[in-house]
Amino acid sequence: MRQAFAPKTTVDSGVGVLEVTGILAYRPDIGSLFFDGFEDSAEVLAAFHRLEADPEAKAIVLNVNSPGGFSIGGAEIADAVHGSGKPTVAWAGGLMCSLAYWIGSQADAVISTRSAMVGSIGAYVSVVDCHRMLVNAGIEVKVFTNKEGTFKAAGMPGAPVSDEHAAEFTRQAQRSFDLFRADVLRSRNNVPASVMQGQVFDGADAKRNGLVDALGDLAYAKAVARRLARDEQRSRKK
Repeated sequence: MRQAFAPKTTVDSGVGVLEVTGILAYRPDIGSLFFDGFEDSAEVLAAFHRLEADPEAKAIVLNVNSPGGFSIGGAEIADAVHGSGKPTVAWAGGLMCSLAYWIGSQADAVISTRSAMVGSIGAYVSVVDCHRMLVNAGIEVKVFTNKEGTFKAAGMPGAPVSDEHAAEFTRQAQRSFDLFRADVLRSRNNVPASVMQGQVFDGADAKRNGLVDALGDLAYAKAVARRLARDEQRSRKK
């Protein structure tokens, strides 16, 4: 069943194309894959490695249309793209946001259409605090932990979010952002801090701010990938 939802790959005239779509999550359940448009980040990583191993694919294009997702499993895709032995190009015709941009930014070239939405560099932790509603209904959720477990069960549904818990969630979000920012800058050191505050840019603005290298369609992205592959082959012969 999972294979039916695995990301699609093709090889066209020496260029392997990997489609990265939907909300990225590590091993989501079948219901999330079928009904909610999730994409299994573990399957994306496996598909990328298959293209790396395919002798017919001299370069790889990531065809990205994703709003992002969960950092678990996603950072490993970014590492694989960054360390790939084949030229890689990330292309966005729709969305390349948040985790999807984290991954795409690691390619040798990033290309988008004019109307694509790119960026959303940032991280957040979301907790629904409904304890007041339950208290008003005469229900109180109490959580008992070991005395050292200050942060154990933080965010438990129905329990209040303490100041300590809020600080811990903020720390988690900051840590994820710090990793995100560091990875963007290791591949694209011209991206200014002013555009890494969670904003989303259309393709033209993304190019002006260093988030993408050029504007074009998927055919153009494939052409860039082929050129990078030829350049690499020539450099090896020298």
